[in-house]
Amino acid sequence: MKTSKILLTSVCCAVIGAVTAQAATAPASRMWTDTKGRQVEATFQAMEGDNILLQTKDGTTHRFPLTNLSAEDQQIAQSLKATTPVQPKALDASIAQAASKIDYLVAKGVVRANPQRAKDGLPPITSYNPLTSDEQFVRRIYLDVVGRIPSHDEALAFIQDSSPTKRAKLIDMLLDSEGYNSHMFNYLADMMRVTENFDNNNVRGVPYIKWLKEQVAANLPWDKVVHKMMVTSGKMWGEDADAPATGYLLRDSGMPLDNLANTLTIFLGTDVACAQCHDHPFADWTQKQFYEMASFFGATTTRLNGKDFEGGDRGMMLMTEAEKIIEANGGDLTRIRNGLQQYIGANRVAVMDRKENTMKLPHDYKYKDGKPGDPVKPKFITWAKSDASNPAYKQGKKDEEKLRNSFAAWMTHKENPRFAMTIANRLWKKAFGSGVAEPVTNIDDPKNATNPELLLHLTAEMKRLAFNLKDFQRLVYNTKAYQAEATTEAIAMGTPYYFQGPQLRRMSAEQTWDSYMTLMLGNPDTRKKPAQDLYSRAVNLDLANPKLDAKTVLMKYDAFRNIGKTQAAMMNSAEEGGDSMMMEGNMMGGRGGRGMEYFRASELPQPARDGHFLTEFGQSRRLLIDGGSKVGSVPQVLMLMNGSAQQMLTQSGSPVLTQIEAAKTPEEKVDTLFLSVMSRKPTANEQALAKREIESSGSDAFPNLVWALINTREFIFVQ
Repeated sequence: MKTSKILLTSVCCAVIGAVTAQAATAPASRMWTDTKGRQVEATFQAMEGDNILLQTKDGTTHRFPLTNLSAEDQQIAQSLKATTPVQPKALDASIAQAASKIDYLVAKGVVRANPQRAKDGLPPITSYNPLTSDEQFVRRIYLDVVGRIPSHDEALAFIQDSSPTKRAKLIDMLLDSEGYNSHMFNYLADMMRVTENFDNNNVRGVPYIKWLKEQVAANLPWDKVVHKMMVTSGKMWGEDADAPATGYLLRDSGMPLDNLANTLTIFLGTDVACAQCHDHPFADWTQKQFYEMASFFGATTTRLNGKDFEGGDRGMMLMTEAEKIIEANGGDLTRIRNGLQQYIGANRVAVMDRKENTMKLPHDYKYKDGKPGDPVKPKFITWAKSDASNPAYKQGKKDEEKLRNSFAAWMTHKENPRFAMTIANRLWKKAFGSGVAEPVTNIDDPKNATNPELLLHLTAEMKRLAFNLKDFQRLVYNTKAYQAEATTEAIAMGTPYYFQGPQLRRMSAEQTWDSYMTLMLGNPDTRKKPAQDLYSRAVNLDLANPKLDAKTVLMKYDAFRNIGKTQAAMMNSAEEGGDSMMMEGNMMGGRGGRGMEYFRASELPQPARDGHFLTEFGQSRRLLIDGGSKVGSVPQVLMLMNGSAQQMLTQSGSPVLTQIEAAKTPEEKVDTLFLSVMSRKPTANEQALAKREIESSGSDAFPNLVWALINTREFIFVQ
């Protein structure tokens, strides 16, 4: 792709200006006086016709006639009106009040931070950065809520809307969309290391993935989702609707200590992995305490044997009989045997509680409070002396016979000292780029958070909202702090961030891919893979059923081996009018031999294969908690500049170019281009540069311009 050097340079310069705008000074708090001489300290918010909006220190916004104020204060309010952006209204008064309280605590944290910043030689921070423009907001909220840029029509409709509640309406609409479900699944999959291949690739996690997507779509409260993952028993493809929830424990089948360490890190913000081997060097955790927690899973197995089946496991017998049938029919037993063994063995991968708790101290245990091989009784960890009277600890003792149930009741209880706090802190980071307590995987002491009061309040809000993740995010997105311009100054590692606006941050791999899909498809949520779970039906065998015979096993195994062909046929039949969702060769990875699927990241294999656009741009390999990366690399630059990614968008007939060509005048075409790619209209200078490119390059102009824009920092960053 060739383009004008001056054009690309100019566009990039425009981007640098766009992402390095400095925050202006917000109105300061002052004493206001009414006509009766009564005074109140408050911050000016806005003028709405003849009414004034003031916010008091407790975060409450008050609306009343301007004439209630003294003549002097009326003049002050009128002068502020011209310089203060009007904060868009929330649709619901309760949401507005709750968002105002959060803003108050953010501002309070900033005030406390400034003396220390002065000591460190840093400039003071105002309460918030300036309010985002509509163009900045619509792009940010789409990326943060649904994980993609808005389409041309979506951006234009929002920008042209004059309603004072349009931001709140858009937030509500996006939270209730298919796009939210897709983006939230991506977030949880990264957090919980969701993968399609379990147990050394012998078992596929398809049912678990499908179940997790269903929980997100149903907006099931977080505590209930996690509780199901902790207590459900059986195989992932069992008959019960929640059977796939076993996928969480089966993800680490045969590794109960690793699974517990991950569980505590993900859901309780407690990083205790090293306590498996020795007392924690930087926290109060001991190795004995870790094993006491692990004892709640001491009777749980994820790999069944013959003793776990009523009447015994008939797997080996069926395998022997199947081999005889294969040999009798002239089959290649050597080629089939290994796959058949894995197929039958997959049905031994299940969650079950045995009668005996086998948890013991390790053979190399070296501390005085126990001996190697000693049995370990289950006991909950505490973070403070007051935890002894915490209702969560009493709840956990109600079901001592079923240890997993006891653990789940304790961990997901709303009064657990860390459960609500951890997910609230995580979702705050999802919106702002930084948690109130960092790292989010280790809230060792909430008092050391950037803003402890804010962290406790967010925790209380998560409880008040009964762990409704949508409602919690609705509050966050309606705050002034979130709707302020992004902070562009570099934040040194270890330096606290005070949330005067979200941090400028790079798109994730999934956001980048899904944004390309938006340019390719308009609304990528309209494309879904067939929902049928062929894998679960084909792999499921009842090894305890005496009526199950070898012929049935072989018939089901044959169907299992042909799943790939069947699914490809189903997908092809779903395509309409030859509008192919597949292209030959791995276009986005630049490698041949494998098809590239035009679906959102959540619909693709989890994780994507090696060499795919997603993996090259930092999608997690799902080996580590929060394993995704946003670090740039040379291969990424080359892929964007010279690879198949830009070809997909700049080839003749691509949807984005088709929409540009449909515009009537050159100016309208350039407007369409910028709204499609950048979610904003071009500046006068950009219009002029684009016009020169059109005059000099003819039919290549708009492919050149699309290429130039997708290679800018403005495109790849969330402002």
